[in-house]
Amino acid sequence: MDTLTARPKVLKQANLSLIRKVLKAKGTATRAEIAYETKISSTTVRSLLSEMMQNGEIESIGYDESSGGRKAERYGFRPHRYYGAAFCITGDQIYGLLINVCGEIVEKTRLEAANGDFESAVTAWLDEQVKKRELKSIGIGVPGAVEGGGYWRTNETDGKLYKINIGDNLEKRYKIPVVLENDLNATAFGFGRCYAKEFLCENPNNVNMAFLYFEKGCVSAGFISGGRVVRGNNNFAGELGLLPMEHGKTLDACMAEPMEAVRYVNLVVQVISFICGILNPQYVVLGGPSLRKNCIGPVGDGLSAFLPKHLLPEILYSPDVWQDYFDGMASLTAGKMFDEVQFIKEQPCL
Repeated sequence: MDTLTARPKVLKQANLSLIRKVLKAKGTATRAEIAYETKISSTTVRSLLSEMMQNGEIESIGYDESSGGRKAERYGFRPHRYYGAAFCITGDQIYGLLINVCGEIVEKTRLEAANGDFESAVTAWLDEQVKKRELKSIGIGVPGAVEGGGYWRTNETDGKLYKINIGDNLEKRYKIPVVLENDLNATAFGFGRCYAKEFLCENPNNVNMAFLYFEKGCVSAGFISGGRVVRGNNNFAGELGLLPMEHGKTLDACMAEPMEAVRYVNLVVQVISFICGILNPQYVVLGGPSLRKNCIGPVGDGLSAFLPKHLLPEILYSPDVWQDYFDGMASLTAGKMFDEVQFIKEQPCL
């Protein structure tokens, strides 16, 4: 058995964090269910639940039906006790989202970032929020490759990559867990979660999907495999624009040229075929401001004629990419709540 040790105060905070995670994941739970999920003793769970009730953090939902013994009391979060703050950045636009513990968006605000200074816009909004409510997590969707507590962007002047450590800076300033995610990965994640809510037979933890985003002269992608984002070795997975296509040109170069519908459809079919041969996704989602919606049907027909049945994906359309982005960051931010203290297993000395 692994031995986990901690100082008493830290151990208490870690136990509280585990209980909160169970309540968040299950919605409601009894003391016995919490003890089973967390492996914390029933006596300790009872004591901590009592403290959480006194603090106004949780409430009694009622009692389960009895099968002859004592009825089990069920507990749940007070919906407006804890919040998370999520930010969605793309190009020169940034939105701030206030979310509750269930990942529901309570408030959405478009923020002004003078001269593209996103971090100042984020901190100004957060400074106001922490005065009014208790935040438990911060999530940031960023237009670049995420690495640790920052992300890489391309300098528009010289084309070189530079790193922005916005996540590290915010975590240091607010002492709140921060999660960063690439904007398109978050969008793909959000679409997958929303699709699973609409079609209850789908398990969001098993989704295999490619999300292709079309903007002017550029095509990029976010990949979800087994419910997890595929980032690649250096977090640059999804740079479809670099694919070599016809006449030695990249996909981005081809997409930047004027073209008839037939050529456009053939290019998209070719790209999706590459993806299907490598990742075999169940769904391929198409979206973005430059997507030719009238070509979605012909793309599906082209794939049906080209790919064998075991590689053929279902083609879906995202009518509102921003909403997918919002939902993705809301879910990721809610998932980061209650990560303040965690158990770490000590590695044996070799």
